[in-house]
Amino acid sequence: MGLKNRSQARGARRIRPDRGQNRGFKDKQPRENRRKTPKPAPRSRHVSLPWSGIKTTLSTLGFSLIMLLLVAGVALALVYGYRSTTMGTYFALKTIEIHGNSRISSREILKIADLLEGANTLALSIDTVESALSAHPWVAEVSVKRVLPGTLVINVREKHPAFWILHEGSLYYADAAGRIIAPVIPGKFSSLPTLEVEAGAWSSAALLPDVTQALQQTRILRGLGEISLLRLSAARWLEIYTEGSDLRFSIGLEDWPANLQKLGLVLADLQRRDELPRVREIRAQGANVWVEKRSGGADAPV
Repeated sequence: MGLKNRSQARGARRIRPDRGQNRGFKDKQPRENRRKTPKPAPRSRHVSLPWSGIKTTLSTLGFSLIMLLLVAGVALALVYGYRSTTMGTYFALKTIEIHGNSRISSREILKIADLLEGANTLALSIDTVESALSAHPWVAEVSVKRVLPGTLVINVREKHPAFWILHEGSLYYADAAGRIIAPVIPGKFSSLPTLEVEAGAWSSAALLPDVTQALQQTRILRGLGEISLLRLSAARWLEIYTEGSDLRFSIGLEDWPANLQKLGLVLADLQRRDELPRVREIRAQGANVWVEKRSGGADAPV
């Protein structure tokens, strides 16, 4: 009895009606009467358009389009202007002046340069005309000048022939240094001294212009006729023959100015003593000058 009451008392202490009732009341409330937590409203996305960037892009595109149209307009104007100037008659070639030519005829120059009256002066290529004329063997130098509206001036400097030279069985004109210019053609014939160059003697040909000029200036051979033949030997001698005479003058090319001066002194002395008709050869080399007489005998140094 005592134990039962204790257990009941314990049970009484464990049971809390107020709590149980409150919990049960809570649980039994209708669902619709429960307080609802409001859901947050969905966020609206605000898209901001970059109007400043679009305006900059549009202005750039507009400027580019305007510049493109402007460039196209200028190009069309240039093309139209070029066609007008090159196809018109104002710049037609009316006058061609040619100066300095003697061996090349003006007709030949016009043919080589492919120049026709009436061609457009502006359309002519100066470089092409000069290149075509420079390829001619007689042309040493050429310049072409355009004088608007319709004149072309061609100045030619021709090569000057100094010798005839035999090359591969044919006779050619050669300049003062022995360089071949062009073949000797009948109808354009010029009488010149003949140049002979032995094998191995071409290295001495560079001295020829100075030696021949000195001969003309000092007039060493005056009274003996024009020079008819010059021969360069491999031993570095220059042999000189004059027209109408078999007299030979030989000059050593080592220190040739001094040798030429000595030869001139001996030649003048022989002419003064009237002994030159009996002389066959005069050679000047170094400190000596040898005179060979026609009667034979050894060479005698003078």
